[in-house]
Amino acid sequence: MTEEPAHDRRLAVVDLGSNSFRLVVFAEHPRGAGGGAWWRRTDEIYEPVRIGAGVDESGALGKEGMRRAADAISVFAHFAQASQIAPSDVDLVATSAIREATNADDFLRRVQRDTGLAIRVLSREDEARYGYLAAVNSTLLADGLMLDLGGGSMQLVEVGDRRALRGESWRLGAVRMTERFLPGSDAASAKQLARLREHVARKLSDAPWVAQAAPHVVGVGGTVRNLAAAIQHELGVPRFGVQGYRIPRDALAELIDRLAAMSVADRGRVDGIKPARADIILAGA
Repeated sequence: MTEEPAHDRRLAVVDLGSNSFRLVVFAEHPRGAGGGAWWRRTDEIYEPVRIGAGVDESGALGKEGMRRAADAISVFAHFAQASQIAPSDVDLVATSAIREATNADDFLRRVQRDTGLAIRVLSREDEARYGYLAAVNSTLLADGLMLDLGGGSMQLVEVGDRRALRGESWRLGAVRMTERFLPGSDAASAKQLARLREHVARKLSDAPWVAQAAPHVVGVGGTVRNLAAAIQHELGVPRFGVQGYRIPRDALAELIDRLAAMSVADRGRVDGIKPARADIILAGA
């Protein structure tokens, strides 16, 4: 008598970032008579919500940002229902913008009331740890740094012998830094870029271990992916995705100079840069 193959269980993870919301569905095939357990990504939905807009200045989530966020989560909830994914198998995790907003509780209650889905707000430590786990489990990083650059915050974790040694989170996300140092739609001035670099350097000076870590950095997040894709195109690298791609430092420096000389509209036309990231990609770079 042969054993019936186990059915796949589908799990949905929703990353509610300061800049974008992303739903990813994974199919988990449990261990059976034919071999070990495995999983695969089956679906993905991306929405450029920008819920973190204005949070750095006002301290609160704006009405328009919350409306866009609620609409996106409603789409995700309907997708999960149509795909027969149980609410208990949908994990919504929120990061910097929602975590730090003074009116976050009102937004969390609104989402649960309208969709039946509860949002789990990650602490700064949890956000850094998840980035570290993603880096060491998807690359060969043994010694160096994990960089997670989001819209509201940036996390760095020092890795030694594939273990997390120490980490920190700073309010240095691409949306925040754009609003503070690179507002407007015109080309950026040398003075603006210098002020941004000085600000970041000053913040990182409180963590001397960053400069002392091994000189290998694994980056995660939409900004890093977009920059890698743009550099691949510029260098004529075959486009097989950006996972595992090593960004040449001089190529990144050249891309920064090129983006700084462009208007926001022109940045959105650069191959590899999503138009929804055109206004924040320079600060992230």
